[in-house]
Amino acid sequence: MKRKPMCHKVNRIVYHKTLILLLFIQALTLNLFAQERKSAVLVGNNQNVLWYTKPAENWNEALPIGNGFMGAMIFGGGAKEHLQINENTLYSGEPSTVYKNVDIIPTYDKVVSLLRNEQNLEAEKELRKSWLGRLHQNYEPLGDLYLEFEANGKITDYRRELDIENSVARVSYTQNGVRYKREIFASNPAKVIIIKLTASKPGALNFKANFSSVHPTVNQSRVNGNTIKLFGQAPGYAERRTLKEIESFGDERKHPELFNEYGQIKMGKQVLYGDEIGGLGMFFESRLKAITKKGTVTVKNTGLTVKDAQEVVLILAAATSYNGFDKSPSKEGINPAIKNSAVLKAIESKTYNKLLAAHVADYRNLFDRVKLDMGNAAGKSKLPTDQRIIQFRSTHDNAFATLLFQYGRYLMISGSRKGGQPLNLQGMWNDLVLPPWNSGYTLNINAEMNYWPAEITNLTECTPPFFQMIKEISINGKETAKKMYGIDSGWVAHHNVSIWRETFPNDRDPKAAFWLISGGWLSSHLWEHYLFTGDKQFLKNEAYPIMKGAAEFYLSWLVKNENDQWVTPVSTSPENDFYTENHEKGSVSMGSTMDMTIIRELFNRTVKASDILRLDTKLQADLKDRLAALLPFKIGSKGQLQEWQYDYEDTEPDHRHISHLYGLYPGNQITAESTPDFFRAAKKTMEMRGDESTGWSMGWKINVWARLSNGNHAYKIIEDLFTPVGFKGLNGANGAEKTFSGGLYMNLLDAHPPFQIDGNFGYTAGVAEMLLQSHAGFIQLLPALPSLWSKGKVSGLKARGSFEVSMSWDNQKLIKATIVSNEGGNCRVRSAIPIKVKGVKAMVATGKNPNPLFDFINPSKLNDKLRSTTNSVGVNGDKYYTIDFMTEKGETYQLLPE
Repeated sequence: MKRKPMCHKVNRIVYHKTLILLLFIQALTLNLFAQERKSAVLVGNNQNVLWYTKPAENWNEALPIGNGFMGAMIFGGGAKEHLQINENTLYSGEPSTVYKNVDIIPTYDKVVSLLRNEQNLEAEKELRKSWLGRLHQNYEPLGDLYLEFEANGKITDYRRELDIENSVARVSYTQNGVRYKREIFASNPAKVIIIKLTASKPGALNFKANFSSVHPTVNQSRVNGNTIKLFGQAPGYAERRTLKEIESFGDERKHPELFNEYGQIKMGKQVLYGDEIGGLGMFFESRLKAITKKGTVTVKNTGLTVKDAQEVVLILAAATSYNGFDKSPSKEGINPAIKNSAVLKAIESKTYNKLLAAHVADYRNLFDRVKLDMGNAAGKSKLPTDQRIIQFRSTHDNAFATLLFQYGRYLMISGSRKGGQPLNLQGMWNDLVLPPWNSGYTLNINAEMNYWPAEITNLTECTPPFFQMIKEISINGKETAKKMYGIDSGWVAHHNVSIWRETFPNDRDPKAAFWLISGGWLSSHLWEHYLFTGDKQFLKNEAYPIMKGAAEFYLSWLVKNENDQWVTPVSTSPENDFYTENHEKGSVSMGSTMDMTIIRELFNRTVKASDILRLDTKLQADLKDRLAALLPFKIGSKGQLQEWQYDYEDTEPDHRHISHLYGLYPGNQITAESTPDFFRAAKKTMEMRGDESTGWSMGWKINVWARLSNGNHAYKIIEDLFTPVGFKGLNGANGAEKTFSGGLYMNLLDAHPPFQIDGNFGYTAGVAEMLLQSHAGFIQLLPALPSLWSKGKVSGLKARGSFEVSMSWDNQKLIKATIVSNEGGNCRVRSAIPIKVKGVKAMVATGKNPNPLFDFINPSKLNDKLRSTTNSVGVNGDKYYTIDFMTEKGETYQLLPE
C-alpha cells in the first residue's frame, strides 16, 4: 500500500487551522457588528422602563432626560414633538444683584435680651424689620424645540417610553401604514442631546424644526446649511414676590431695581430684561444640527425643514455665558457660541451608533453598580406606568417600587455630573421664568436631601457639583459672617442660594429665612463622603477647611443660657411655629434642637478630622470644651423629643418638617444602642407627626422609620407616596389622588405638590436605608425589611468604612451577604440571625476598632472570633448578632447563616 507524502498531511493541517482561524475572525467580526447594531436598537429590561400609551398632555406628564449639563422634557406628540430645554447654568440675575445690606449688630443685644425674657414675638418683629434680606435669583428655562410632522391620518400602536437602564427615551407609532420611531438621549461624553427619527418607508419622513422660548429676548436664525440656532438673554433681575407683597413687607428699599428711593414703583413688573436692567443678564444659545443621508435639509431663519427622508439624526447643543459664581455673565462671560461650536466640532466625525454606544457605556458604568430585585407582581410590568401608580396600593407591586428606586438613581446620573451644577429643587428641569421657590437650593433640607442617595447607592461620582457649590458658598459666607454678624472667623450661610451663592438671608418670614445652620449641614456631606470612600486627600484638601470654617463661626455665635449651657442666641426650627406660654404663635427662640444637633455633630466631626490630619490642636481643645457644655437633647411632657429648648406646644402637630429628628436621620447621635431614651422619644415624635404629608416629606419619613427599624411603617409611607397626583378623573377613591397630600405625577416625579425632585431622592435613599445601614458603627444587614419584601436580592450598595455590600434574602431572612473591602480595616456587621464569615484572608479582629471610617458613637470591644455573638437592643427587645473581622483592601468576604 502506497503511503501519501508527509507534505500532504502538513498541508491539510495548515488548511484546517487556517479555516478555523478565518471562521473565528468572521464570527468575531459578525459579533462586533451585531454589538454595534444592538447598541443602536437597545431594548431595556421591562423592569426598568416607564411607558405610556399616549403623549404627554402637560409638563408633569413629560419624560426627563439629561447629561449633567443640559436636560429636556420630552412630550412625545405624534403630529408635533416638543422638547422643553434646560441648561443648568442659566439663571436670572448676576453677582451684582445679590442683596448684602443686612447688619444685625445694632439690634443684636436687644433681640437676645427679648428672647432671654421670653418676649418671642417682640424679637420676631425685630428680625422681620432688620435681620432679613430678599429672595435669591431664579433658575431659568432656555427654550423649546418643536418638530412639526407633515403626515396626516390616524395614529395607532402608539408607545412612548423612558428606558432608565440605558438612559434612552423612545416614541413609536403607526400612521398611514408607516411605522415611525424616535430615539432620544442626552450624552454626557458628547455634551449634547441626540434625536434619531426613522420611518419604515423611504421618503416618509417630512417635518419642520424650530425653536421658541418664554424669554422675549430670543432670536432664531440660520447658522449654515444644516444648523439653526436660538440666541437670547435671561432676565437681569427676576423677583418672585409680587410688587404688592414687597410693599406689604415694607421691603421697597431692598429692591432698587423696582422701586425708587421714595418707595415708588419704577417698573410695573417683576422680571426685567436687557435695557430695563442696564444690560445685565446671562446670554444663552442653543443649536440644532440635522444629518440625513437621503432626503433634503433646508435651513432658513424661520426654522429647519427636512423633506423626503427615511432617517434623520438631530444634534442639540446648548450653552450660556456663565463664567463662574463671582463673575458677571454679561460683562465677563464666555461666548456661548464658542462653547457650542467646540462641542459640535468634537463629535462631527462620529456616527450615531458610536455616540449612542459611548453614551450607554458612560451611563451604565454608574447605573449598573446597584441592582435590586424583589420579584414582580404577575403581569404588572405589562401595564402602562400611570396604571401601575393607580393600582399600587392594591397590588403591592414590588417591581414598581424597585423601578422608582432606580428612577432616583437615573435622575441623579442625568442631573449631576462633574463640571456641571448640582441638582436644585427641580433637579435641572424647569419650564417657568418664576418657578416655585425660585427653583433654587433650599439648604434647610431640600438640597441636602437631593444627595442622600449618592453615597449609599454607589454614585459618588455625582457629588462633585454639590461639593463645589459648598466650597463657593463658604467663600461668599466669609463676607456674610463679617458684614452681617461682625464675626471675623469662619463662614455662614442661610437657607436659600442660587448659582450666585447668596449667603445673606431671604425675606418675609424669620421661621424660614432666618436659619444660619446650613454650614453645619453642608459640612456633614463632606465628612460622610470621607466615611464612605476613605479619601484622606479629600478630607485634608476639600472637607476639613470648610468644616473648620463653619465650626469657627459657631464657636463665636453661641452664648450661655440660664443653666450655663451653650445655645444659639437666636434660633428657629425651619419653617415651624410654636405656642408660647401666653398661647401666642411664635417661631423665634434660643437653642432649637436642630441647631444644637447640627452644631454638636459638626464640632465632633471637626475634632475627629483635625485629629486624623494632626492639625489645629488649639481648635480641637476649644471645640471639646464647648461640646462638654452644649445644650443636650430634651424629652417633652408627652414623651416626645423636644423641638425647642423649652417644651412649647406645637401649632401644627403634623408639620411637614421633622427638623428636630436630625440626630436620628441623617445624623447618628440618636441610636437604639447609644441613646435608648432619645430613640424612644424620636419614635413618639414620629407617631405624633403622623404619616400624611407633602411628597418630599414622605421621602424624609421613610428614612426616619427605617432608622427606627420599622420596615412596615416605612412601607406605609411608601404606599402614601404612590398616590397619583394630577391624574384626570380621580377623586380619592381606591387610593387615588388626594388634594391634601403629595404623591407622584404620571412621569414618576415627586409632587409636593408642585414638583420637587427631592422627594424622588428621599425615596431612593429610604429604600437603601431599609436594606442597609452603617451609621452607628457597624454594617446592619436588612435593618428595616417590610413583610411585603419577603424575598429579594440587592447588589452594590455602599456602607461607611468603604465597603460594598450585596445580599440575598428569603422569608425575610438573610441567605448570603458579600462584602468587598475597598480600604481594608476592621469590618463590624450586625444581622438578625447568627452569621459566620468566609474569606480567603479573613482574620480575627482584636483590640479596639482600627477602622476610622466607622463613625462610632460608643465603640465597644471587638468580637475575637469569626462567628457572631448575640447582643440585645433594649428599645425594641429584638435580638441581633454581631461579628467583627479584619479585611484587606480589595478582598471579598462572604457572610452566611450559621
